[in-house]
Amino acid sequence: MQKGFASLEIILAVLIISLLATVAVPNAANFLDKAALDYEQKRLYSELQLVRTLSRTTTVSPTGMNMTNFLNSRITVNKRAELAINRYTNSYQILREEKPLREAHYFSNGVKFSAETDVPTRISFDQSGYSDINSKSIVLISRRGVTSKIIFDSVGRIRGE
Repeated sequence: MQKGFASLEIILAVLIISLLATVAVPNAANFLDKAALDYEQKRLYSELQLVRTLSRTTTVSPTGMNMTNFLNSRITVNKRAELAINRYTNSYQILREEKPLREAHYFSNGVKFSAETDVPTRISFDQSGYSDINSKSIVLISRRGVTSKIIFDSVGRIRGE
């Protein structure tokens, strides 16, 4: 009776493992790349919706008032909200009256703005919810070349593609 493994058995086991690894590693990398791109597109879309909502919200109430006084004395303010894009650092930040509302968000896992995107460095919305970049799109690209778009159509809608 023989103990241990023969050289041929070890070679076959290593060969099978290496064949499985050559198939699994690129698929896993593609999956992670697409997942990162999808996450960044959804987050940017959500941030654009927030900027749009902030741009349409113009009434605030003074502090310490009850409901009756609130209905009679609302204060109208026009605090312009916008999304500031920095292509050099692959980041963006929400600003209101030039003051940041949150920390800047940096894209992860090799995602960046596409070079072909002609979107300005600031995106804002008017009171009716229309963007200043209607009929254009923001293109995100992953490090493997997969692209994703956020489209601003001519009637004021924002959609991911």
